Amino acid sequence: MKAILILLLLFSSNLFAEEIAIDVVKTHPEIIDFLSNKPATQYWIKFSQMSLGSECGFAGCQWRKLVSLVVTSKKSNAPSITTLALVSGQNSSNTDSTNVEFVELTKLTAKSIQSK
Repeated sequence: MKAILILLLLFSSNLFAEEIAIDVVKTHPEIIDFLSNKPATQYWIKFSQMSLGSECGFAGCQWRKLVSLVVTSKKSNAPSITTLALVSGQNSSNTDSTNVEFVELTKLTAKSIQSK
């Protein structure tokens, strides 16, 4: 019985993390400012996420998601602007504990990128 309860707890915390990760990024002040001059009639705006795992222990659960925001102009041959954010949180019942950290790929070095 204990195993079933633990599995339900893990499953529910992962579902909640999936529900709030994109919402937390959408409501971040920097994203609101960035999208303020990009109306939906002129731009395609797409949010996606990828799970980076979660851990549960005595004090609760901790989860991490990588959220991407892709903004593309509806004009022909327009480039896309991509923003990545690492979203993490603890204890799925408390949305105030979420943390958003923007990821800059320009900090990658040649040694960190492997070629085949």
